[in-house]
Amino acid sequence: MRRYETIFIIRPDLGEPQIKDIIKRFEGIATSGGGEIIETEEWGFRELAYHIKRERRGYYVRLDYASDAAVMNEIERNLKLQDTVLRYLSVMVELETDVVKARDEIETRKRRIAEARAAAEARMAAAAAQRAEAAAAAAHPEGAPAEEEIPDAPDEITEPEGGRE
Repeated sequence: MRRYETIFIIRPDLGEPQIKDIIKRFEGIATSGGGEIIETEEWGFRELAYHIKRERRGYYVRLDYASDAAVMNEIERNLKLQDTVLRYLSVMVELETDVVKARDEIETRKRRIAEARAAAEARMAAAAAQRAEAAAAAAHPEGAPAEEEIPDAPDEITEPEGGRE
């Protein structure tokens, strides 16, 4: 089986249940034709680079599936007929694919991304704590009095001897 990736943009004025139904419909077309869904990724609402069918925004969805060419053609045919789909693009990712291996690669990638995010958040928290500690140390240096008084300051402020002119 070949591995395909189809990205399509759905009209933004649809409700969430309708969007989910459209996604399930295309997943069903892929599986009913003998293909297997590897991953369905919803990218959500995004701005379009230019107006498409008088729309400025769209809901992006990416289907990653393994099937033969006839199933991909059927998905594209249905995307073309669907009025709620603004644009679509299908690409063959691999000529021969193993679905289990592809799913494992995706899970490994997601795990690495999660670990990298956690490490980045930990570094950010450590840097913020270090900055706060440095700011506190700069505000109250060790060995310096908390407040200094200015000696020989007059109790009242008086006008200069010449007065105002």
